[in-house]
Amino acid sequence: IEWFDSNYMKLNGDKCHFLLAGLKNEQYFANVGDAKIWESNEEHLLVLTIDRNLKFNAHLTWLCKKVNQKVSALNRVSRYMTTEKRRILFKYFIESQFAYCPLVWMFHNKDLEHKINKLHERALRIVYNNDRLSFSELLTLDNSFTVHHKNIQALVIEIYKCIHDLSPSFMKEI
Repeated sequence: IEWFDSNYMKLNGDKCHFLLAGLKNEQYFANVGDAKIWESNEEHLLVLTIDRNLKFNAHLTWLCKKVNQKVSALNRVSRYMTTEKRRILFKYFIESQFAYCPLVWMFHNKDLEHKINKLHERALRIVYNNDRLSFSELLTLDNSFTVHHKNIQALVIEIYKCIHDLSPSFMKEI
């Protein structure tokens, strides 16, 4: 509030969010300037949804729904294109959806992991027009990994960067 005042700006209470982490029975509010901001159960921040327990289940559920729509669209047009074109669409419009901020949401429950894998498998079946191969065989054919393994790889890369002073200083603190 002081920063806003010193820069001749007015705080817009409608754009402020209040999320208090942890389990509790009461709902709290904060007075920010002239605005009273009530606590939320979850908030949307730069496309990510986080809840009061610092979990991303709502975000992943939304993401799976979005990916499912794209897989369905790919299925509708797949017969009109080659395998290579289907693979390109899959990589850039479906698989890439799980590449946004994976280090933030990568630790989630098994049910969501299963849902993500089923979507991934369904998309690969459409890309390669194959209902006979197992999920691991489809991954081998695609020369790729599960979303979870890609997330672990991203985590290991970040750890490597921190150890070898290749990351910003704030990452070392995290």
